[in-house]
Amino acid sequence: MAATTTNGVPSRRRRRPHVLVLPLPSRGHLLPLLDFAHRLSTRHGVALTVAVTASDLPLLSAFLASTPLAAALPFHLPDASLPENSNHALLAVHLSGIRAPLLSWARSRPDDPPTVVVSDFFLGWAQLLADDLGVPRVVFYASGAFAVAALEQLWNGALPLDPKISVVLDTLPGSPAFPYEHVPSVVRSYVAGDPDWEVALEGFRLNARAWGAVVNSFDEMEREFLEWLKRFFGHGRVWAVGPVADSGCRGEERLPEAEQLFSWLDTCPARSVVYVCFGSMYKPPPAQAAALGAALEASGARFVWAVGADAAVLPEGLEERTAARGRVVRGWAPQVEILRHAAVGAFLTHCGWNSTLEGVAAGVPLLAWPMKADQFIDARLVVDLRGAAVRVAEGAAAVPDAATLARALADAVDGAKCGDVRAKAAALAAAAAAAVEEGGSSRVAFESMAKELETACMSPSFG
Repeated sequence: MAATTTNGVPSRRRRRPHVLVLPLPSRGHLLPLLDFAHRLSTRHGVALTVAVTASDLPLLSAFLASTPLAAALPFHLPDASLPENSNHALLAVHLSGIRAPLLSWARSRPDDPPTVVVSDFFLGWAQLLADDLGVPRVVFYASGAFAVAALEQLWNGALPLDPKISVVLDTLPGSPAFPYEHVPSVVRSYVAGDPDWEVALEGFRLNARAWGAVVNSFDEMEREFLEWLKRFFGHGRVWAVGPVADSGCRGEERLPEAEQLFSWLDTCPARSVVYVCFGSMYKPPPAQAAALGAALEASGARFVWAVGADAAVLPEGLEERTAARGRVVRGWAPQVEILRHAAVGAFLTHCGWNSTLEGVAAGVPLLAWPMKADQFIDARLVVDLRGAAVRVAEGAAAVPDAATLARALADAVDGAKCGDVRAKAAALAAAAAAAVEEGGSSRVAFESMAKELETACMSPSFG
């Protein structure tokens, strides 16, 4: 007798677990999702198919080598009309064009169809794909729970926002308020009536229908906002499983330049180096770069400045004048390893969530300079709510006073100062480490998620 079919795929009773993973093709979103997927596969024997753009396929090399049950499904973007560095929300709309090909692919595999869809939270249209397949969808949030909760209230509220009025997130714990300029830039970019933005808005709202949600955070860091998300979704299937960055599937090899950097760090006293990085894609305006360079020079502190691919941002002569106590990293920086080196004592960061969480996990006090996206919310969390950071500047166009910033840099690595911030950073780091150990909150949440997902895949509620 032939197996019963639904939507062109066979009955779930004969299936093995098989997850279709849909990342956003942006490194800051892709890598955490791969870390999560790697753990799900290697711990629970789950097969994975990762849909990935042809240009991002090389980023999967180490992941595929370390995840035996994973395979890549390369695809080409529907067309080449999207401008480079477009808003992630519009990129997600663009990617919705692969929904039909993915559905055809899934239906062409009657013996091994996907039993669950896991997608980045920007890809809300993946909910419709999961509906078509009759399988549960898990939405993966590469942002923190505070930012996610803020975004969910904003996307499901009245839009567009009034730029002359501060935004009060009155349903969130503490009713936090933000000036319009500090609201996540993806929300401020929304254009009412624009066809692509209306599709993007609907996509974000579709996330509320997901069967479950995974957040790259941990209870001790964001418990109150995780509880809010459970109320928002209307069920308890919200799992904080982070930090996920230590999955072991990235396989980042040290280049000779990195070896030289770590050899130099080995010669530095403990907690004496300020690490500076605003993300690999950020290019500061000349006046801002000059102020930062002047501050580093005037601070007298040891430093590592990761400038990304464009070394032209460096003030002329800075490297030569600070050669005895500073290093510049060009291109991709091995950030996790740098932050965890014993010589690093502070992290000047834009407060992107990956960087924030990596700094927290390393126990390094943060010097917060939020610029865009959800970074102002992340800064509010680590500075005002958790006390593990000091705010030193705000805004992508800010040009801080070099002398003031220099004092902040020097104080951050002065063992006699910032003691309270340093203690709170150390406590959060201990909590982050405990969360992912056996019996820790993130480990327990991960195991619970995997078991509930396996049960759901067999449920007659789907299919």
